[in-house]
Amino acid sequence: MIQLPLTPDQFATHATKLAEQGIIIAGNEGTISKMGVTAAYKYAEGLLTIDILDKPFFVTTEYCEQQLKTTLGIKE
Repeated sequence: MIQLPLTPDQFATHATKLAEQGIIIAGNEGTISKMGVTAAYKYAEGLLTIDILDKPFFVTTEYCEQQLKTTLGIKE
């Protein structure tokens, strides 16, 4: 699970970054999907939570999370 504290402006910026990659966030809660990976997301009270729901069996959850973080420009 990915949890990121974000202001509303930061959330909008990250949603735009994802849209540029073909991952559309519509609203503050829902699911996103790309290349066989499906995740649930929720933005509430300044916290974005993303949870991988489904993925190809040969890909780890950690890999999916890392790729999503890279897409969002999140450095750990």
